[in-house]
Amino acid sequence: MTTALAGGLDQIVLVVAAVLWPAAAGFAFAAFRPPHDPRFHLAALALSAGAVVVSGVRVALTVRLMQAGWWFVAEKVLLALPLLLVPMVYALTTTVPALLRRERDLRRAYPLILTAIGAIAGVACDVVVSYPVTPSSALVVMLVGGGAAALAWRLVARGGGDRWRIAGFAVALTGVVWAITGSFSGAPMHAGHDTAAGGVSVASLRGPADPGARKYTLTAKASSLTVGGRTVETWSFNGQNPGPTLRVRQGETLEVTLRNELPGDQGVTIHWHGYDLPAGEDGVPGVTQDAVKPGGEHVYRFRADDPGTYWYHSHQNSSIAVAKGLFGLLIVEPAEGDHTVAIHSYGNVQTLAFDDQPPTDRRVAADIPPGTPVRLRIADTDSVPVTLGLSGVDFRLASVDARDVAGATPLRDRRIKLAAGGRYDLAFTMPDGPVMLSVEGHPGLALNGQTAPATGDLLDVTRYGTLPELREEFDQEIVWVLDKTFAMVDGVPRLAHTVNGKGYPNIPTPIVREGERVKITIVNRSGDLHPMHPHGHHVEVLSRDGRAANGMLVDTFDVEPGEVWVVALTADNPGLWMSHCHDLAHAVQGMEFHVAYEGITTPYDIGGPTGNHPA
Repeated sequence: MTTALAGGLDQIVLVVAAVLWPAAAGFAFAAFRPPHDPRFHLAALALSAGAVVVSGVRVALTVRLMQAGWWFVAEKVLLALPLLLVPMVYALTTTVPALLRRERDLRRAYPLILTAIGAIAGVACDVVVSYPVTPSSALVVMLVGGGAAALAWRLVARGGGDRWRIAGFAVALTGVVWAITGSFSGAPMHAGHDTAAGGVSVASLRGPADPGARKYTLTAKASSLTVGGRTVETWSFNGQNPGPTLRVRQGETLEVTLRNELPGDQGVTIHWHGYDLPAGEDGVPGVTQDAVKPGGEHVYRFRADDPGTYWYHSHQNSSIAVAKGLFGLLIVEPAEGDHTVAIHSYGNVQTLAFDDQPPTDRRVAADIPPGTPVRLRIADTDSVPVTLGLSGVDFRLASVDARDVAGATPLRDRRIKLAAGGRYDLAFTMPDGPVMLSVEGHPGLALNGQTAPATGDLLDVTRYGTLPELREEFDQEIVWVLDKTFAMVDGVPRLAHTVNGKGYPNIPTPIVREGERVKITIVNRSGDLHPMHPHGHHVEVLSRDGRAANGMLVDTFDVEPGEVWVVALTADNPGLWMSHCHDLAHAVQGMEFHVAYEGITTPYDIGGPTGNHPA
């Protein structure tokens, strides 16, 4: 049984237990009160038997999850199971015998009611508590459980009467818990990147001025696009969706002037996704710059020293801006015969844009002379992964996230999963027959005619290519546990996508020193896939679910439900860097945080009058 399956079953069993135990307690409560209907005794016994079986299954699933790591079971072992199993044993030794003897003392129902409270507390643990288990989160669960137990005792001790006083006590208890929750969760938005006074400002970490720079101007404006037979209102750069492909040769300086002609007060920035540039050019509002307001402009400069396939997008309200079309591709030192492919959904219509042609939801056709070296530079600019296939030719996965793959071997009819925000370069020599690039099993790009989409096995990219010798010494280790729990996000309580039990801006910022090698373990406890994206760095993939990986350098990688990834980050690019889930809806719901270099500060704020909102 996989960790993801065990986790999913555990949530189902958790809910079933939270239904069966209260139902058993309710029938027991009725059985011990006049008229003492024997059918209630039987129902309470039957439901208790079923609940015991379900609770045993939950214990077994917890044991299975523990094999994957303590991260998956901490709150279960420390809180949820003790709150269930201790009163369950109490109920089995007191309430159940009393039911069998048809006793009439209402207080005999209390142990079973406690068990029901423990089962419901398990649901509270699942929603409120993540890894690590903190005293504050445990206190909330214990307060709620203890208060409920006190209310239950008053109820049975008074023979079921005095309901209004009990209801008033329940309301007061809810207020106390809410106040405690707010006091430990509600940091202001700018707290996500508080740094010490003094030091080097991120605003000074800029690219060099160069009179010979390759210059572009990108103007953000409102546009429209026809896809799927209907007109979609979009935002665009220079009136194009996607924005124009920016091409620069290795060693040149790229200078891009961003202008904002968007309606209303919508700001804009440019983040250079995957390019490890100076921190002041990273384009994150409130961290490395203020968002460019309508009528304003901002200039980005950096040397294009790393060849490869990248993309750019606005990071101001990025969950909205990228979806509406504020993105384009960046190609450094394109090889002869290369072509760009951008995959993006407008609304619920998935499109493919080939080279600088408009995006379409229909098959794209192109002709390439046989014998021509071809390099398809593919970017997934959506918030969800896509599965690609290439049929009709032997090909190599030549590059992942703009880093060449060592020892890339020929592939035939294989499918490859591309992370949201990720890039693949597929290289081949054009054969005499047709070649088909498929997207999610459907024809996407047909070269020199049509052929069937690839149907082969899915390639494990972390095991592809040559395994280099990986350096195992680390200066510090970090654990990020991804989950979906109740948390404060931007000062608002919500069911959030969390890191170590907290949502932005309450997620602690790790501090690294330049030159350090940092081991990062990413654990996905949630039922959602999270494409994780560290800004300003590529990381080496060391292992995936305990299996050694090929050390491939990536800047975006999918952490599936139940998976554990271990990566290594070399701290070689000083700055204050955002890291986040590139399912941008998850980022705006809390899953974004920062990695800071020691001594680096920022003069920028998030939220408030600045209008800076990176997600």
